[in-house]
Amino acid sequence: MSGEFRGKAILYFTIATVILTAVTSLGGLLYHNTYSRETALWIAQAASQDIVNLALIVPVLLVSAIVARRGIRWGLFVWLGAMLYTAYTFVIYSFGLHFNSLFLVYCWTLGVSAYSFITLTVQITPGVVKGWFDESRHEYFMSLLVLAAGVLFYLMWLKDDLPAMISNQMPAGLRGTGLPTNPVHVLDYSFILPGFIITSVLLLKKKALGYLFAPVLMTFGVLMNLTIAVIAVVMKMTGYDDNVAISMLFAAFALLGIAVLVSFLRHMKKAAA
Repeated sequence: MSGEFRGKAILYFTIATVILTAVTSLGGLLYHNTYSRETALWIAQAASQDIVNLALIVPVLLVSAIVARRGIRWGLFVWLGAMLYTAYTFVIYSFGLHFNSLFLVYCWTLGVSAYSFITLTVQITPGVVKGWFDESRHEYFMSLLVLAAGVLFYLMWLKDDLPAMISNQMPAGLRGTGLPTNPVHVLDYSFILPGFIITSVLLLKKKALGYLFAPVLMTFGVLMNLTIAVIAVVMKMTGYDDNVAISMLFAAFALLGIAVLVSFLRHMKKAAA
């Protein structure tokens, strides 16, 4: 894909996604009837996500889009990771909330972010991306952290779901949400966590797709860990959970992910002038 087309596509997709994300988040925070059909616990979590969208995701999308449009390679990876996170989040908004006045905006945000991610990804040649890196380096830290993220989240979700499946009871994580199933677990079991594990193996074997998706998924993981940390703080403030250690743990995971991601991207070759 030509640099000019990529720059224009990133710009247009980012503007549309940022506007739609801001509308949904401000609507959720300022218009109290938006979540009127949800349980109190699910309202607190939805409001937490709205805060994360405005304070973290929108700025990350804007900054990474500007950087990527200037031809700086790391910006493209971060932008793809943030766009994947946005699509993931709006699957949950679209399927995990009762119908409300923002329903169509949830759907549009999901569509724009998903098509943004797909359009840019399919225009990137993995072999070219692999050439941006020094193949003599062994990316053990990145591979192992991506693998660990996939395995640990699998274990955490299975710890909640397997006993409930065996006893045919509602999982503890669903109590108080009013949901029939956990959309986060559905997405993670089906797509995200297998993607983490497969990507870690591909990168360890120095395959082109590993170099493409490892920094994208690491960006996604950092954003998700920060989101969980914020939700844990809000749960503490609203009296639903008093375990502050969860917030600190996921914040630490996010910092570790940032450190490994920065180290990985610092070893990219500089683009030709």
